[in-house]
Amino acid sequence: MNAPSRRTYLGYEALVRRFQLRVPPLRRVFLATERTLGSRVVSADGEERIELPLQRLSDPESLVGLLTFALKREHLNLTVLGALFELPEVLDGVQAWLRDKPSSKYSRMAGHLAHWLTGHEFDYTLPAGSPRVALLDAKQYVTGPGISDPRFGIVNNLLGDKFFSPLIRRSDKLQALLDAGLAGKVTDAFRGIEPEMLSRAVDYLYLSETRSTYTIEDEVPDNNRAARFRRLLEQAGEPGLLTEEQLCQWQSQIVSSLSAEYQFRPGQNWLSRPGRLRNIADFIPPPPGLVRPMMDAVSALASLASAGKLDPVLGAACASFGLVFVHPFLDGNGRLHRFLLHHVLRQSGFTPAGVVLPLSSRMLKQLDRYSTLLKSYSRPRTELLEYMLDSDSATIVVKSAQPLWLYAYFDATDICEFILECCKACVEEDLATEVVYLRAHDAVVKELETWLDLRQSALNALIDIIVQGNGTLSKTKRKHKLVEGLTDAQIERIEATVSEHFASYIDSRA
Repeated sequence: MNAPSRRTYLGYEALVRRFQLRVPPLRRVFLATERTLGSRVVSADGEERIELPLQRLSDPESLVGLLTFALKREHLNLTVLGALFELPEVLDGVQAWLRDKPSSKYSRMAGHLAHWLTGHEFDYTLPAGSPRVALLDAKQYVTGPGISDPRFGIVNNLLGDKFFSPLIRRSDKLQALLDAGLAGKVTDAFRGIEPEMLSRAVDYLYLSETRSTYTIEDEVPDNNRAARFRRLLEQAGEPGLLTEEQLCQWQSQIVSSLSAEYQFRPGQNWLSRPGRLRNIADFIPPPPGLVRPMMDAVSALASLASAGKLDPVLGAACASFGLVFVHPFLDGNGRLHRFLLHHVLRQSGFTPAGVVLPLSSRMLKQLDRYSTLLKSYSRPRTELLEYMLDSDSATIVVKSAQPLWLYAYFDATDICEFILECCKACVEEDLATEVVYLRAHDAVVKELETWLDLRQSALNALIDIIVQGNGTLSKTKRKHKLVEGLTDAQIERIEATVSEHFASYIDSRA
C-alpha cells in the first residue's frame, strides 16, 4: 500500500496555524500535496478544501511565501490580516520584505494593508516608475471608489474603511442577479398597474411587511405600534445620512416607549435564546467603544448607494446587515435592520417613492436561510470570546479582547445574493400575485353582489376564507356565522364563483 502523501497548509490557514491566531475558522482552505494532481472538495455546508501539487509552488512555507500566496490566490481576508499584523515579528518580516523587494506588488500590498489596519509606519520609499496596483480586482470583486496611497503605490478600492469593510465577490450567481436589471423591473412593474389597483396593492404590501418584520421577532404588535411602523415605512428614503440622531429617532418609533433609546448603547449587550438558566450568549456584538466608528462607516457605505456609486441592493444589504451586526441599540435592532433595507433602496431610487417591497415576508418564508446568514457572522465570533453571564443572565462580563478586526470585516457575498433574490421574488411573484388576487376579488364581488345580500366586510371575509380553502368551505367553516342563513346550494354557488375567478391565483400559490 502506498504511504499517504504529505500535506502542507498554505496561505491564510498556514498563517493562522503558525502564529496561533484566534480568528473565525476559514471556509476555504488550501494545502500543498506531493501528488501530481490537485483536487477540490466542497462539503455540504459550503466549506472548500483545495489541494495543489507541491512541485508547482515556490516558497510555500516562509512568511513572505505564505503572504504572497494568500494575497495572490485567495479571497482577501482582512480579519486574518488584522490579527496577523498585530504581531511585531510579522511587521518586522514585512519590513524586510519591503527592503528586499521594494517593487513587488505583493510586498507593497502587505505594507499598505498593515499600515491601514494597524497604523504601523514602515521605513519605505516607492521606487520610481513603479505602477499603481489596485487592492481588489474589479473583475472578481465589487469595488468602491479608489483611494490612492502614493507611499506604496496602492489604490485602496475596498467598499468601506477600516471600521467596516464587507467583501463582495462577483460569484456567478451574484453577477447573474446584478445583470438581471432588477431596478428597471421594479419601475416597470409598478408603472404597469393602474393607479387605483396599485394603491390597493401597495396598501397590502405595507401591511404584509409590517406583520412579517414583527413575526420574525416572535412579536405581535398592538395596533398603535403597527401603525407607527407603517408610517415609518412610508417615510423611508428621505434624504440624509444615517446619523446617530436619525437612527435613534427611528428606533424610538419601532419599539415601545419604555424601550426608546436616545443614544447608541453605552454598555455591552448580547443576544440569548430564551431558556431556563441557559447562561449562554448566542451573539456578543462589538464593545461599546467601537459602536460609533463602526456605525459611521456603515453610514458612509450606505451613502455610496444613494450617490449612485454602488448598486442599491448591495448597498442596502451591506448597510442593513452591518447595523444588525454592530447592534447599536439594546432593543429594536432586528426591525431597524430590516427597515434600513427599504430606506436605502428607496433613497437610491431602486424602489419608487410611496411603495414598498415585502422583503420581510420573503425572509419569513426562508427563515432558516436568513437565520443561517446571521449565525454565519455571529456564531464563529462569539465562540472565540471568554465571558461570564450572571445566574439570571442579566449582566455579562467579556473577559477576552474584542478587537476591531474581529467585527469589522466579513464576506457579504451570500448576504447580497439572498437580498437580491428576495427583491427579484418580490417584483416577479409577490406584486404580481397581489394584483391577480385583487382583480379576481373584484370580479367575484361584482358577480356575487347581483344576488347575494351581505355587508361588504362580511363578503370580503367570506371570499378570503374560501380562497384560503383553495376554493371550498370545509365542514367546520360551513358553521361560520358568515354563512348563517345560506342554503347548501347558495354556498356551492359562491364556491364555484370564487374558484372560477381565483383559479390562477390558487394554482400559483400551490
